[in-house]
Amino acid sequence: MARRTTRARTSRTSRRVTLVSRRAFCFLTGISERQLEIWEREEFIRPATIDEKDAEPFYDRDALRRARVIRTLQEELEVNLPGIEVILNLLERFPR
Repeated sequence: MARRTTRARTSRTSRRVTLVSRRAFCFLTGISERQLEIWEREEFIRPATIDEKDAEPFYDRDALRRARVIRTLQEELEVNLPGIEVILNLLERFPR
């Protein structure tokens, strides 16, 4: 599995950011690449922005968490795509 680690500097501490490839992302979340393409087209999931030179998209921890939420909504709760969009927008408005 392709992994890339970068360091993001903050004013107080340095934080390690782990990125995974598209294939690793699908493996970790248990979805197909086709399903990921649909979610990207619907703008539910976005790859982390790294570098214009990178041909392959990489995904961060937030994208992994979001994909698990979407998968739960879709598979366990049988929510359709428009419903998922509404729920994701509500979750963004009310941060934890």
